[in-house]
Amino acid sequence: MALRRQAWGDVQSKLRDLPRRVKPLRNLWVDESELANLGSRYMPLVDTARVDAYRNAIERYVQPEHVVVDVGTGNGLRAMLAARCGPRRLYAVDASSDLDTAQWVACRNGFTGIEFVRADISRFQPPERVDVLLHELVGEGVFDAGLIPRLLDARDRLLVPGGRILPHRFDIFFEPVQLREEARVPFLWDQRLPDVDFSCLQILRDTLNPTYFTRLIRPQDVERSLCEARPAFTLDLETLRSGSLPRRLELARPVVHGGRMDGLCLYYRAHFDDTLSYDTVPERPRACAPVMLLRTDSRDFARYETIRVEMSLPELADITTWRWNFS
Repeated sequence: MALRRQAWGDVQSKLRDLPRRVKPLRNLWVDESELANLGSRYMPLVDTARVDAYRNAIERYVQPEHVVVDVGTGNGLRAMLAARCGPRRLYAVDASSDLDTAQWVACRNGFTGIEFVRADISRFQPPERVDVLLHELVGEGVFDAGLIPRLLDARDRLLVPGGRILPHRFDIFFEPVQLREEARVPFLWDQRLPDVDFSCLQILRDTLNPTYFTRLIRPQDVERSLCEARPAFTLDLETLRSGSLPRRLELARPVVHGGRMDGLCLYYRAHFDDTLSYDTVPERPRACAPVMLLRTDSRDFARYETIRVEMSLPELADITTWRWNFS
């Protein structure tokens, strides 16, 4: 292992010292630690339903005469899928070091028609208008990766009239769920130990960091949804106007599977059109992406009861400003 790392270090040194005339080759250098710790950013590659939805949408909407921009290209998959359709111009835009990895993979796979641009999409301005914007600007809190402001800005600056954003429509869900027993993490004041009762700490509830009331959970942590899922609201990036989304929600969900409510599971369904979509529903077969849990005091609900929750979402992009409680 030590020898392998030393050899890799020697290669790195030689690449760094290459003359300027071969600078494009130097840009393909990728740090070994970066490749060894790809992490959750590359989790979508495991989700075949998600990949298939993008492939089918790109094949349906990207044409040879088109100019295409992949916003936040990340691992470069969307750009490479689009390259197979032979668009007239194809830009893969990303400000992070992921761009090096994407460019390296594209080169190794023989994709030569992709222009890789190291820039934030807010500062990217191609010489002509764009026919298709590809993206996956959805964070763990759905909106925390800049889904709305970044895509609306790109749409208004770059997209031709009638151009497409893929995906463009999002159904947003806040669904009551029961967690598997081994995945439960009670609030501190709910801890009951043989010799110590922490219930007195509940008076500190309002002083705690808001992040204490959210958790990233694995899909397999969800025992079941208590209600029939339906969107809390829907947004369409091709028609949305800034400031038009709700900031307060009142959810009423009839219980169809009695059980204990441990929180509200935040997930989404992304639509490319009326027939193509993918989702992050935790109970979907082979779901692998972590989802956000908005924690609530655990409460049992019987079938046919109604769960009522009031939500305040003053800053959609900042989940620490959100508040939710039983009404």
